[in-house]
Amino acid sequence: MNPKNILPRRKFITLTACGIGGAVMARAAVPSAQDPRFVSLKEAHQGTLEIDLRIMNQFKEQPRSVQDFYAAGRAALTGPDPEAAIAEVCRAAGRRTIGGPMLGDLTATGVAVWMHLPEADKVDVVVTRKGRSASKVFKSAAAERIQSVRCEGLLPNTRYAYVVRDSKGRELGSGSFATAPAELSEDPFQIAFGTCFHKVGLHRPELMKLVQERGSKAMLVLGDSAVDDRKCDWGLINADYLLRNLSPVWQQLAANVPVFTSWDDHDYWHDDSSGTFSRGQSIDVDGLRKIWKRQWNNPDREARRKGVYFKTRMGPVDFICLDTRSCRLYEERGKLNSYLGAEQMAWAKQQIEESTAPFILLSSGTMWSDYISNGKDSWGTWDTEGREEIFQVIDAKKGSKVVLLSGDRHGARGFAIPRPGGKKIYEFEVATLGGVPGPEAFGEDRSAQLFGLPSRSWAFSEFAFREVGGVPQATFRLVNERGEVLETIALE
Repeated sequence: MNPKNILPRRKFITLTACGIGGAVMARAAVPSAQDPRFVSLKEAHQGTLEIDLRIMNQFKEQPRSVQDFYAAGRAALTGPDPEAAIAEVCRAAGRRTIGGPMLGDLTATGVAVWMHLPEADKVDVVVTRKGRSASKVFKSAAAERIQSVRCEGLLPNTRYAYVVRDSKGRELGSGSFATAPAELSEDPFQIAFGTCFHKVGLHRPELMKLVQERGSKAMLVLGDSAVDDRKCDWGLINADYLLRNLSPVWQQLAANVPVFTSWDDHDYWHDDSSGTFSRGQSIDVDGLRKIWKRQWNNPDREARRKGVYFKTRMGPVDFICLDTRSCRLYEERGKLNSYLGAEQMAWAKQQIEESTAPFILLSSGTMWSDYISNGKDSWGTWDTEGREEIFQVIDAKKGSKVVLLSGDRHGARGFAIPRPGGKKIYEFEVATLGGVPGPEAFGEDRSAQLFGLPSRSWAFSEFAFREVGGVPQATFRLVNERGEVLETIALE
């Protein structure tokens, strides 16, 4: 990166970015606090049936049949025999799926298609190149309730349509996607990014529609996304995922834009929780990891490692996604490796060192820097030594531009973290997918802060990667719910 060029090239743009003729997207009305439909963050964390139905209906009243199905499904999932009970609820409602299709694990030559079925079955995924009639059929290996079918051998930078069918040939869902490019070109490769849906945001339409309309080929959803403070209550965790699956706008996004995910504290257990023990209660880490891998469609779903971290290559981008919750060691807090654990720390540094991608996106559930909330529940209060080791690996990296991603502290912010020799490492924290309250937009020390968007705002971000005159370029943009580009930062 050329940090000297960042601030002069930084632009503040207020443009419409969707619609025809510059028309601004109409916003769904956000209920006021006095409106009975309004759901506060505190209520979302409580998540009673009545509250969850209000979340479902907050931005648009859903059909009574959908509401009744959720109520019956939640009762089934929290009962004594959840798999048999939810299968019976689906039969009674005439539903062949509990969730999906959800795309994930996008590469230049393939994608994975996830389905959650009421009963174990095999599925076929029929993939057709747009504008062509010939199709490829990808089959699941065995009859399972949760399937993730890898569709490999596709062409780079190419758009495909697909249909998922069960063993009887009945259609279960459909959508489309575009593979990543094999390498950088003048045509931008765009990835969306954000955190902190907190259940409520999964039902508001504008941001998820804009991600699709603006052309992102994948979306990184990095923490506090679908489950809110369920601890180790497997029934309620699965009920929260059912609520996610029943959101029409989420269904549309996940079926057409591959999603990569990581967890944070509210997905994991509850506020500021991590590791194996929290507030006098033990945490079943293995159980939480197992259900997380089943309910999302990440790469390395079957990897036998202690954590839900992974690395994947999307064309010109290596995405290194860290697990900053389940590997923490309370008894070692403040010491080296207490935040990621020694195994994950060594793995992370190795992935950065060995990457040959022009760009690396390196994610942390909570913030890398300490400018907001004094590093609360993050690197600065856990493992400053380990953070410095990673930063030194980034400083020494040649041939790749490393960008830090983070979440947790509601609002959206960018930082240029100063490093020795006049270098900078850039961090983008966009925790505005759910419009929830949090700290101020700016820290007391603004010397490294590029921008700040307050909590209770609605926005997502996107990165566009391209090659211009043989030089790799990346551009960050922050987009609000009206399609206005609030921030544009060129990283050269």
